[in-house]
Amino acid sequence: MKGYFKKRGKMWVFLFGFWIFLNFYLGFLCASALYFQDMVYLNLLLVLTGTVWGILDWRKYRKVQKWIRGEREISLREMYGLLGEDVSEYLKEWEEEKRQEQLCDRERLEELADYVAGWTHEAKLPLASLKLMNNRNENRELRESMGSCIARLEILLQNVLAGSKLQRPENDVRYEKISLEEAVRASVRNQSYFLMHHKFEILVECGGIQVYSDKRWLVYLLDQLTGNAVKYGNKKPKLCFRAEKEKSGAVLLTVEDNGIGILKEDLPYIFDKGYVGSRHRKGDYHSTGMGLYFAKKIAELLNINMEVCSEEGKGSRFELRFRDLSEHLLLSGEKQTPENRGEETLQKC
Repeated sequence: MKGYFKKRGKMWVFLFGFWIFLNFYLGFLCASALYFQDMVYLNLLLVLTGTVWGILDWRKYRKVQKWIRGEREISLREMYGLLGEDVSEYLKEWEEEKRQEQLCDRERLEELADYVAGWTHEAKLPLASLKLMNNRNENRELRESMGSCIARLEILLQNVLAGSKLQRPENDVRYEKISLEEAVRASVRNQSYFLMHHKFEILVECGGIQVYSDKRWLVYLLDQLTGNAVKYGNKKPKLCFRAEKEKSGAVLLTVEDNGIGILKEDLPYIFDKGYVGSRHRKGDYHSTGMGLYFAKKIAELLNINMEVCSEEGKGSRFELRFRDLSEHLLLSGEKQTPENRGEETLQKC
């Protein structure tokens, strides 16, 4: 496209030079055969013609620029008129090549995701066997050490599987009406080894509140927040889960701990991929900067607004706000009540 615009620029330089040459030729070499009024009239016609042509050419230029920036679409016929047949055919072939490359990249990505998923499921079997054998270990210190390693491997496998699925999540989300308390307790069970090892005090106050979401992804999101609390807890760790309904109909789930907190300068970046903070964290874990990144991606996937408040030395509070989707979802297996009996079937997820 740079060549196209360069070519247009050369054309205007040529026309300007031709206008100067014409005036020089007629004004000096043919001055005896022409009247001054004829020269003025000729130049007015040339300026008027050039102005009209310039305006039309500028409009074409603006259309091409907007098309390049993706601000508007142009038809193939219009493209022929703006760029010419040769350039249009070249762009058409280039777009088709890019589309084929994207399809190939997507296929390779899907193959890699399938391989990772299969490998993860295969790796779970020997881990389960190791866990059973470790339970028979009579050496308590060795049993606890191996149990910690096995639990961390299970979490790492789960992270690999979730990260793979996040590359194409559109086929792996199923909305249903779920209990927040059940999701929270499932996450606590997943992290139970570390919560018990660090003697966490757990408080769950969800009051039977239900939301529309995907349970597996929500539990995994809560796993990341729970694991974060474990990594950065203090000597008397505490983790609280509280849910409440807001006047707007949304549901607010708060996950709060009393750990070491997050530095103020780190807060804007904690959801960035690979960000580990500006200071070294204490504890047995080495942060990879992926846990909160995954949490944010899942929150966006589930239409959850996630915010964080933290103060150094006093802990962190993550707020998950679930939108009221009851008017937008009609899920299979759910009975209609008098309140929603008159509602029509809306979009399916």
